Amino acid sequence: MTTYLLTKKEILNVLDYDHPELWKLPEKFKQAFINGYYQPRSGDLQIILKPQVSDNGYKGTEHGGMYNYDTHIPLIFYGWKIPKGNAYREVHITDIAPTICSMLHIQMPNGNIGKPLTELFK
Repeated sequence: MTTYLLTKKEILNVLDYDHPELWKLPEKFKQAFINGYYQPRSGDLQIILKPQVSDNGYKGTEHGGMYNYDTHIPLIFYGWKIPKGNAYREVHITDIAPTICSMLHIQMPNGNIGKPLTELFK
C-alpha cells in the first residue's frame, strides 16, 4: 500500500505507525505525528501531502499541516500593563493558558505543558 501511495503526485511521504524508526523526518515533525496518534481512532498510515496540496476541498489552509504557512499564526497580547515589544521565537498554542495564569497570578491548569511568555513580564 505504501509503495502505491508514493506513486501519487500529491503525496510527499507515507508514515507507517508500526515502524516509526524508519520515518525520515526532522525530529520536530516526527514528534508531532507521534503525539497526534491515538490507536483506537488513528489509522495505520499517515499520509503527508506535498506543500500547497490540500485534501479538504476548500481554498486556504487548515493550520494542521507541517508546513510553516499552515502552522504560523500570529499571537497578539494587548492591554493594560502589557509591554510594547515583539517576540521572534517559536511559541505554541499551549503557551497561552500558562501566560494568562501567570498574568493573573493563579495556578496553571492541570496537565499544562506550555510555558509562560516571559516577554510579557519585563
